[in-house]
Amino acid sequence: MTDAAPRRFVILAARRSGSNLLCSLLGSHPEVRCHHELFNPKGIFTTLEERDAADAPQAIKARDRDPLGFLDRVWADTRQARAIGFKMTPDQAPGVLAHVLADPGIAKIVLRRRNALRRLVSERIADATGRWEAYDDAPPLARPRVHVDASELAEHAARVDAFHAGIEAALRRSGQSSLSLRYEFLFDEDEQARLFECLGLSPHPLRTRSVHQNPEPLDQLIANAADLRRSLAGTPLAHVFD
Repeated sequence: MTDAAPRRFVILAARRSGSNLLCSLLGSHPEVRCHHELFNPKGIFTTLEERDAADAPQAIKARDRDPLGFLDRVWADTRQARAIGFKMTPDQAPGVLAHVLADPGIAKIVLRRRNALRRLVSERIADATGRWEAYDDAPPLARPRVHVDASELAEHAARVDAFHAGIEAALRRSGQSSLSLRYEFLFDEDEQARLFECLGLSPHPLRTRSVHQNPEPLDQLIANAADLRRSLAGTPLAHVFD
């Protein structure tokens, strides 16, 4: 450890784009203190080790009364880490999002998932089951097959694209850069080396407690898969079944 101020960071990602996986990977680094969704309306999702102590209703009310004061306390509680951060998804605490985007001292890690259909199907299943996170001790869970319309998929993809475009525009206006990562490559050594460099970390093997919740082929997860394939043929989203 050094006496230098820790590197602050925020992970910006649409829902079901692998941000839990990235948080879990970063959390396995001995120099990192990585929270999850600190500004989720339903809870304060801190590091996995502290999770049980952070969800009291009074803590959520205090956070919501003064979200930037809450964030200042998060930054101050470094536990001697060299890097400290958390993740945000669309529609969470827009005032906080604007604040962190405007602060050049906070590293921005933008995480994307290539397959829009996988992203939407995972979101639908999480909505139905109530399980948005799963780790190595998670019990088995019955999951429904979901119905997806081509128009819904296109609208969902457009909303995610707009979220990322808004982030990029805000960073361009303030002359900042970001680290862009892909969910599909988070275990690649080169991708992790870029992450270490961005956060000023020593290289270290990363492991995850996060479990891939819906690994099956899309045809097994989507009730109307054949109809959806036909609807998407010849469109920009035709590749999502590849």
